[in-house]
Amino acid sequence: MLFSLTWSEVLLALHFTVVVACAVRVLYRQRNTGSAFAWLVILLAFPMVGVIAYLLVGETRIGRRRLARTSEMTQFYQNFASDYLTDEQHFSTDTQLPKSHQGIEKMVKKATGLGANQHNDMQLLTSTDDIINAMIDDIRQAKLSCLLAFYIIEPEGRIDALLQAVLDAAQRGVRCVILADAIGSSRFFRSPWHTKLQLAGVFVQSSLPISLLRTLYTRNDLRNHRKILVVDYYIGYTGSFNLIDPRYFKKDSGVGEWVDVMMRCTGAVVLEMAAVLYADIAVESEENLQLVQSYLLRYEQTDVAAIPTPTGNITTQVIPSAPEQDESIIYETILCAIHSATKRIVITTPYFVPNEPLLIALTTAARRGVDVTLILPEKVDSIMVRYASRAYFPLLLKHGIKIAQFNAGLLHAKTLVIDDDFSLFGTVNMDMRSFFLNLEISLAIYNRNMTAQIAALQQQYLADSRYIDEVDWLYRQKWWGLVENIVRLVSPLL
Repeated sequence: MLFSLTWSEVLLALHFTVVVACAVRVLYRQRNTGSAFAWLVILLAFPMVGVIAYLLVGETRIGRRRLARTSEMTQFYQNFASDYLTDEQHFSTDTQLPKSHQGIEKMVKKATGLGANQHNDMQLLTSTDDIINAMIDDIRQAKLSCLLAFYIIEPEGRIDALLQAVLDAAQRGVRCVILADAIGSSRFFRSPWHTKLQLAGVFVQSSLPISLLRTLYTRNDLRNHRKILVVDYYIGYTGSFNLIDPRYFKKDSGVGEWVDVMMRCTGAVVLEMAAVLYADIAVESEENLQLVQSYLLRYEQTDVAAIPTPTGNITTQVIPSAPEQDESIIYETILCAIHSATKRIVITTPYFVPNEPLLIALTTAARRGVDVTLILPEKVDSIMVRYASRAYFPLLLKHGIKIAQFNAGLLHAKTLVIDDDFSLFGTVNMDMRSFFLNLEISLAIYNRNMTAQIAALQQQYLADSRYIDEVDWLYRQKWWGLVENIVRLVSPLL
């Protein structure tokens, strides 16, 4: 009987076996129910394509060697605060934070080893010109070190001037380091700037490099989405801004110029940003691990004495997240913060593709009387994300959540304001990729004045936005809802 089977029947049986094997693996390996369901839909609806896709990007595979170095980096985070922060910068969470925030601080510290610290100062930079000008000025005044880590570096327009400032700093003896994502900054690595900077003595490292060989044991779409600049261990930047000139970046995408925001920080928070950046460099190779250790030794011996004493009054906490961590800590922080809200929640994000727990957190907050507002760009550079995001609008509007569409460009800022005294600010989008797959960084800000500044910026965005009317949205042409809900099936994978 076996020998009477045709080749097509054998291949069909083999294909069926592979699909079933992948489906079983999905059920065993996927921690997120939404992701598991989405993969099962893809495997059953598009068997051949689904199997190939799952084998390539279905699981969080980062490689055994990198995973081993990652465990060392976890210990690095945990030791960093005790090694480099002064006694004054530490404080008692139980007595110096409101009770509503103590749980968040403790949860983050337990996951990352980085607790909240005080005596920081912050400056909110809300325009591209202000961001680039401030960065260039600080780099030009650097005396000890200049550390950069960015998802995208596009060497054109004003970014040429910023890279020239880094090159000049290296030539006058400043220790300069650039970590750039291998995919997001692919144009940078192909440009003359890559070679010019290395020849000037800048240490340039690609983050999460890809290759056909790596595909066999690592997942190539895991990306380093962080944005960090640290100058002299005293000034630090983070936020939504990639090293791009919005006059040129994706100018043919039809979404307008990207609108970004960055936080310029001084104080202990900057040392923790440097720790995250150094850890990302060290985890790439054993050689890098040794290099970072030598940098820290030099820091201990010479640099620490040159850092001015911080004088600010802002308490903040650095939250790094990565797919290899046991907890999706930024995602968990967002959920806890939303559940703690009593008056208002305002979110700005370019990509909004929530899962069930996030939806429940937002809708129940609105139902218990919290004023919930989402500020999203009217146009985004991903068609799939655009449709998936809109599929959630009817449920959100039904529960009284206000959705405002920003129409003065692609609003790329990632901010979350809870009530009057807590905010999250950083690189994290409200989607599954940022929550579970990318390397991200956020600042938890436990301060009324800075939270008020971020809230005021959100109000400026609202002035250039249009609120969605629930009745008008529900009475659109019916086929739009069908398209959006079909795309929604795979939204956990976006």
